Amino acid sequence: MDQNAKDLHESTIVIDCLEISNWSEEIFKKMRLGGLTAVNCTCSILENFRQTVKNIVWWHGAFDNCSDLIMPVHEVPDIREAKKLNKTGIILGFQNTSAIEDNLDLLTIFHGLGIRVIQLTYMEGNLIGQGCLERFDAGLTSFGLEVIEEMNRLGILIDLSHVGHRTTMDAIEASQKPVAFTHANPKSLCDHPRNKPDEALMAVAEKGGVVGATIFPPFLPAGNKSTLNDFIDVIDYLADMIGYDHVAVGTDFTEGQPKEWFDWILTGKSKKGPALNLNHPLKNPEGIESTADFPNLTSALLNRGYSELNIQKIMGGNIMRVLSEVWEK
Repeated sequence: MDQNAKDLHESTIVIDCLEISNWSEEIFKKMRLGGLTAVNCTCSILENFRQTVKNIVWWHGAFDNCSDLIMPVHEVPDIREAKKLNKTGIILGFQNTSAIEDNLDLLTIFHGLGIRVIQLTYMEGNLIGQGCLERFDAGLTSFGLEVIEEMNRLGILIDLSHVGHRTTMDAIEASQKPVAFTHANPKSLCDHPRNKPDEALMAVAEKGGVVGATIFPPFLPAGNKSTLNDFIDVIDYLADMIGYDHVAVGTDFTEGQPKEWFDWILTGKSKKGPALNLNHPLKNPEGIESTADFPNLTSALLNRGYSELNIQKIMGGNIMRVLSEVWEK
């Protein structure tokens, strides 16, 4: 990496819009090596209320035990403070609404516990709406409309990455604030059921939101053979479609997660086994294989001809803008 790229990366607020790794001090050290200012870290996928609270308790212990590496993020100034202190700010988020069960009031409880991003559904349908792998997508439920209204009121970012198409479009229309695909790629570039149609990508941008391009191999055209340049191609594609102001990075890193964990999250309520074949063992794109490799992304964007301003937007500025709008009371 040349000095210009190194200096730019070190001066930039760098945010990963989603990671769901097997959390440990080793992972946090890699985040620091990668110069990550903040990360949206998943702490609930299929868990119920009690199980999710247990996960949050673990995180509170990690904030104490690894205070030299990480710190909690509850508001946008916390991200700037993490940059100043040379730590990684942890934004706690859910990839499902299973944790609130059927009780809207639990959103207030979780907001008080530091949850700032919630995905409405995870693959399957739930009380809010439909996931991207359901047979039919009936759209957002009445309860789902109330959940969106309450998330807007509290200041919780609405994530639609795993959400069914009609439910996604309903949620974009219903929300009074910007929404996000924290980790998804264009379906027109890679035809995978977890990737997003152009219509939805453009609707998120028109709402003022962001799309976090992901390195997750199954969502890239070259799969396990992908490289960092293939990932930059995705960013190019998105920037051409929705503009530089609406592109972010959401790696969906799953460092240290065993195949059994993938089987669990992909099986959900089914007794028939995983709903998707992920072509294990997964191999992240060469050049961006872990959080420690984030400086390579800044360098690759410079080499591709991106301006420093647009790199700063993509690497963290755009999601900072959205979080400022959503979290502001």
